[in-house]
Amino acid sequence: MTKIGIDLGKKASDVCVMGSATEVSERFRVATTREALTTAFANRPAAQIAVEACRGALWVREVLMGLGHEVVLVDTSRARAIGIGQGKRKNDRRDAEALARALWAGVVPRAHVLSHEAQRLRDVLHARHQLVGMRTELVTQLRGQMQARGVLVPGCRAEEFARRLRESGGELVGAVQVQSALRVIEALTSELTVLTAELQALAARHEPFERLCTVPGVKLIVALSFMAALDRAARFRTAHQVEAYLGLVPSERSTGGQQRLGRITKAGDSLTRSMLVQASHTLLRVRGHDTDPLVVWGRQLAARRGKRVAVTAVARRLAGVLWAMWMDGTDYDPKGLARASAGGLSRRARETQREAATMQQIAA
Repeated sequence: MTKIGIDLGKKASDVCVMGSATEVSERFRVATTREALTTAFANRPAAQIAVEACRGALWVREVLMGLGHEVVLVDTSRARAIGIGQGKRKNDRRDAEALARALWAGVVPRAHVLSHEAQRLRDVLHARHQLVGMRTELVTQLRGQMQARGVLVPGCRAEEFARRLRESGGELVGAVQVQSALRVIEALTSELTVLTAELQALAARHEPFERLCTVPGVKLIVALSFMAALDRAARFRTAHQVEAYLGLVPSERSTGGQQRLGRITKAGDSLTRSMLVQASHTLLRVRGHDTDPLVVWGRQLAARRGKRVAVTAVARRLAGVLWAMWMDGTDYDPKGLARASAGGLSRRARETQREAATMQQIAA
């Protein structure tokens, strides 16, 4: 089967066709449109085509698969390992050739293609996130303007801000720019209500949703963003793989037998990671779950290592717990989690005691 590499561009894409593992048989450029791609690939024999996973890769994949080709999406985080972007003469033609050669060598790092349900969830979640950010920015701006003129708006939820500010009265509230911003805030709040209702409807169609929401701090947005990011829990073999996929594990630059760990990698979906971190903040800050093993462990860690480290660690552990519940089909079991944590701490204590005994023998 012929191997083809396509380096996608916004307006035009470079194509490299290889009929064998060593010979480039054809190169050409094609406009990145449905019509142009259909014309270029409709009459070709079925081929295996590699495309880097990017914003426009999904619709390109659908077009080419509809023409009978096999399309492989390449994981961009590992693309440099197959020669993408390498060397001092990096260009789109070379990248397309590197993709085609990687297909022949069988070393293409494949990216996961989200199901249509997961894509739908992700699109609505990201749209909601954008509107929340816009509303927050406007609320913060208005609070600053009011404070600069001696008007303090009582603390409240963002959806109540416009009403609270209007109730505060005063000449400043009637200013044209303030009224304009308030109308936008109210419109954003209305649209956010629509999107939230859509998310609730989508949640009802996903069996794991109710189960994941039994975890303290996990509600609609956290659960759905986690489900959209993973798509299928069975894609992962361990909780650590899930944590690494979401960018919640430390970066590493180890060499010569010396381990060097840094800040978390922040790989994967940033929205899901931020939602887990927010849930972790809530768990550690809000009272009501003081006896929950996640909260107890997180607060003990905060006392030893600081709040920032503890928040990230709880978010990482939360991801592992959610994945395990999804895989096992079980609700949140705080007693079971406490037993598992106690077992781990006991093993660590025994190891510490053995190390201390060894040191004592050396010192004797």
